[in-house]
Amino acid sequence: MKIFTLIVGVWLSLLLTTCTTKPVVSETAVQIVRSPASAPTLAVLATIPASLAPTTIPTVTPPTLPLLTAVPTHTAIPIDTAVVTHSPTATPLPLPTPSPTTTIGFSVSGLPIVSYRFGYGPDVIALVGGIHGGYEWNTILLAYEMIQYFQDRPDLIPPSITLHIIPSANPDGQFLITGHNGRPATDDIPPDMDTLPGRFNANGVDLNRNWDCNWSETAVWRDQTISGGPYPFSEPESQNLRDFLLAQQPLLVVFWHSAANGVFASGCPGAFPPSLQMASLYGQAAGYPVYEHFYHYPVTGDAGDWLATQNIPSFSVELKNHTDTDFLQNLAGTMALFAHYHALFELEQDGEFPPRVPDQ
Repeated sequence: MKIFTLIVGVWLSLLLTTCTTKPVVSETAVQIVRSPASAPTLAVLATIPASLAPTTIPTVTPPTLPLLTAVPTHTAIPIDTAVVTHSPTATPLPLPTPSPTTTIGFSVSGLPIVSYRFGYGPDVIALVGGIHGGYEWNTILLAYEMIQYFQDRPDLIPPSITLHIIPSANPDGQFLITGHNGRPATDDIPPDMDTLPGRFNANGVDLNRNWDCNWSETAVWRDQTISGGPYPFSEPESQNLRDFLLAQQPLLVVFWHSAANGVFASGCPGAFPPSLQMASLYGQAAGYPVYEHFYHYPVTGDAGDWLATQNIPSFSVELKNHTDTDFLQNLAGTMALFAHYHALFELEQDGEFPPRVPDQ
């Protein structure tokens, strides 16, 4: 196994021991203090007894005069300057490098849908949050936590990977509940607030019922009838996300939802083995139960199911509730995906060619 895969394996085993705790990422800045190098010429001067200077000046012969005239040039100032230069407080910590962003389109209300990119490798992975807007606002927060994490640690992205994180695929629904775009906070949502209206876009359409797989204008959520839109891809948010993903041709797309507590493979029609394979890998690393498909009630026009018709594996991760982000669990799942695809990439570099998408 290559060095990167071994490192990620050790990292994942340590990380999973903490997956049952509430995700709190603590970062401690570490600085290296280097002692200033000693100056050999100064050390020599320091060993000369102080009494020699005043007593020997009258008897100094001309050949030794240069030694006396050179003494004033070796002052303690360079030593003080070196100490200050290498002081732990002299150099500030580098700021995280902002990841490149792309506005992939706009919502019905004109709000931007943004993708954050990490890395430039040939293998593309996409992580999508907030397709159900403010109703599942914790999936948006999870996406922003991931963005911050990888901005602070860009070296964790394997050189073979390009990662796209789209934190809010339904900005209209988010704005309705949180009152702003960007990273939400728990303080944005009152405990007694009804967040269900934020599930839909400004046209009242459930964007995860608007894709062209088993689509129906009259869709279902739990025991309620909801709108799947007047026709497949009727909504600009669905069109923009579809076009972006087709342009990127990812090896895998992960959708974050809440709150059924599990990983559900996508497929249309029926099961799609590549989706189930990757769902199992993610679920085992993250500690979620894994299912071949979503079974709680019929789902029509699902985004991940449509991707299977394009031969793009996909699955949905349902967080445990509507408030927590399960950050450490999903970080472990994401790192497992990195390790898997990078291992395949290294095999290809060694002349072996395993299939990226297994046969159906």
